Amino acid sequence: MGMMNMQDSLQQKTTAQSYPELLNYGLFITSSKLKPEPSLLLKAENLAKPKSSLLVRAEQWMQKQQSPQGLLAKAEQESINHSFTQAVATQQVIKPQTTSTPTSTTDQVTKTVQPEKPIESLWTVRFPIAMKLIAIISIFMLISMGVITALASYLLSDDVRLTAEDNNYSINRRLAAAIETTLNTIYSKAMVLLNSLTYIPDQSAEALTYFFEQNPDITGIAVSFNENALLSAEQLSSNPLFFLNGQKELDTALLRAWLIAQNEALERSMAGEILTLNTIPVLDTSDVAMFFPWGENAAVIFFSTRGLIEGDETNQSFLINEVGDVLVHPEPSMVGKNWRNEPFVQTALESETRSLQTVYVDEQNAEYLGAFQRLSIGGVTVITTIPLALVLRGIISVTWRNIYLTAGILVLSIVFILLFSRTISKPLTALTQAARQIENGTYHISIKNKNRDEIGMLSENFISMGHGLENFERFTNKVLARLAQTGKLATGGTDKAATIFFSDIRGFTAISEKIKATEVIEFLNDYMQRMVKCVLMTNGTIDKFIGDAVMAHWGAIETSGSPEEDALNCVKAALMMRAALRAFNRGRGTEKKPIIKIGCGINSGNVVAGQIGSEERMEYTVIGDAVSFADRAETLNKPFGTDIMITEHTWKLCGYYLITEEMPSVTEDGKKVRMFAVVNIRDAEDAKEMLRQLTEIPKNDIRLCRQCIGPMGPKTVAELRILLDIPTPDLSVVNVDEEEKKYKVQQQPEGTKQ
Repeated sequence: MGMMNMQDSLQQKTTAQSYPELLNYGLFITSSKLKPEPSLLLKAENLAKPKSSLLVRAEQWMQKQQSPQGLLAKAEQESINHSFTQAVATQQVIKPQTTSTPTSTTDQVTKTVQPEKPIESLWTVRFPIAMKLIAIISIFMLISMGVITALASYLLSDDVRLTAEDNNYSINRRLAAAIETTLNTIYSKAMVLLNSLTYIPDQSAEALTYFFEQNPDITGIAVSFNENALLSAEQLSSNPLFFLNGQKELDTALLRAWLIAQNEALERSMAGEILTLNTIPVLDTSDVAMFFPWGENAAVIFFSTRGLIEGDETNQSFLINEVGDVLVHPEPSMVGKNWRNEPFVQTALESETRSLQTVYVDEQNAEYLGAFQRLSIGGVTVITTIPLALVLRGIISVTWRNIYLTAGILVLSIVFILLFSRTISKPLTALTQAARQIENGTYHISIKNKNRDEIGMLSENFISMGHGLENFERFTNKVLARLAQTGKLATGGTDKAATIFFSDIRGFTAISEKIKATEVIEFLNDYMQRMVKCVLMTNGTIDKFIGDAVMAHWGAIETSGSPEEDALNCVKAALMMRAALRAFNRGRGTEKKPIIKIGCGINSGNVVAGQIGSEERMEYTVIGDAVSFADRAETLNKPFGTDIMITEHTWKLCGYYLITEEMPSVTEDGKKVRMFAVVNIRDAEDAKEMLRQLTEIPKNDIRLCRQCIGPMGPKTVAELRILLDIPTPDLSVVNVDEEEKKYKVQQQPEGTKQ
């Protein structure tokens, strides 16, 4: 009923007051039975300022609650939420004063906290070890095999070339001798026949028949008298046996015309020369005509050159006459062509020597070995050639086989190198990954290496180093180490706007006197483990441990985005410590394990953050009046009967997100400073997220944690004292810190709430 009246009252104010005035009521309505009004949203009183991230999040939460889906809640939570809302609505709202929020005298360097990302290496591996080994061995093999192959080919090619030259020259000489013998024999037989016909004319027919039977390669013989008259047709002899072997018959008229056309050769023969010409126009391509003197006349003998030169796969031989006409060639199509302009033929014809062996280049720039022998009969020259590439074909073939062998060995070597390099690169890769893990702050590394060599020893030492760093990390701050590693930790002092936190165990001296020293250490380690988790999960930084006390700060090294966010995160950490401590106290209550109670003091303001110490040892910390006042705020928890005390500076930053009650004010530097006891957090979503984070703490009973945070948590300081078993003090007789006159309690009725 009261809640409905409150909502009606606020609805009436909507028409009578401006929107900013309604914001000062500072209420979050979480009951699913009521439709929240936008005017109930608490904002910062100075609307001219840009909206903070917390304020934007609050508006989004309010809009979500106004949606139909937001109005649906689980039935079993309605009673809890309703009671939580009523308790909040009945509290007296204290309107924050318009005092400006403390800010840094210098520009605040803001670094938004984001999920930690692995630190990327500044360089990447461009040339792996396997590639280097392959390159080195490949280059070595290629150079060595290339030099060996080149030397072998050079030396062998010289030997093979000399052998080929000798062989080519020998073939040419033997062939020239055989051809010269054949031509002399034919010439001698022709002379005998003609002499027989002269001296035994009555037996000429029988002599001719016998002659051609014994010499089937001779086609015919003709004689030209000195007066240039040819023999009669009857006197012209031929070899019918030759034609029976498949040759075409002689055309007497054509033969007579050809002989008349060779008048110059006949005249030279009559003068005593022996000449040899082609007979392609009148006879087969394998026939030649030898002109020779017979007395005062000229005689011509036609004979076949078949079998005179045999074809050879390597060396090629052919006959030319004095004008460069090809008389005999293994390829019949070449016979009759004039090769006078061919390089080596021209050399053979113009040379003053009868024989010569040399290397020449043809018109296609192909190199040849050439040898010629000029015969003593008929003006005939025998030429024998062989391509130099053919001579060196064997060497080239061997060279290519060596190249293939080198390539095969190189491929096998690469495969072997790849397999072998894995025994080096794989452990080194593991070491690199381990180094990056250490670079990212993960010192617990595991490297599996079975090598019993230097790399194996290095891996073992690396693991030992990681364990050492892991142990050493416990004595340092991870955030500071990471900033120092990346060069982002500024030297000297820097002005920062930060929130400072102090906590202390109540009656620790008495507790430590009742248990052994080892038990004290074990107890403190278990306690600190839970408290430190709460600080780190809210983006805070542990500054130091002072015996059982914990000093931490938010915004000095890393900031969540704004001083408001840092302050709220600090208070969240204190609330989470309250919940974690309640779970920690489960099962305690004996003399050896007494119930632990703590006090937390929080203050926001300007501090100087920097490295303090000597060259031998330095420490990064924060100093200033704000730090001292946070420490004093922690000491006020005992006389005020609270566990979390925040100053007015912190309350102005995040008080509108908290359930607080104002305590008696104190004096700081002659000015009154309001103090507030933190009861709970208003936003149910924030409480849900804090409880989720508390589940990550080992051995944490989340059921006990729910009794400290959120809808099931306390709504007033009185409920808080009952929950934590804190006696209710008489604030009228409390004299806070009599030894320090700096602080003086301002009397205020106990029932005042915020």
